[in-house]
Amino acid sequence: MCIKDLERLSGSERISFLQEKLQDIRKYYLTLKSEVASIDRRRKRLKKKEREVSNTTPSTSSGSSDAAMSPSSASPTQNTVAVECR
Repeated sequence: MCIKDLERLSGSERISFLQEKLQDIRKYYLTLKSEVASIDRRRKRLKKKEREVSNTTPSTSSGSSDAAMSPSSASPTQNTVAVECR
């Protein structure tokens, strides 16, 4: 329905039509919101698993190489922090 069709309707018919469209938009918004929440939960679980894996892996594999390196010889580039942009 276009604007010209809306102009042909009476006031109460227009209101009813627009309320139906708003309800459709709300339903669609809630569906999308639910999908985003589901994706966020999945990402959070994956990040948690990655953290758990990364916490166990470095202690076993890189323990000997870190012990051989003195703090004064460590370069600043090795002390970086990963930042995620949203």
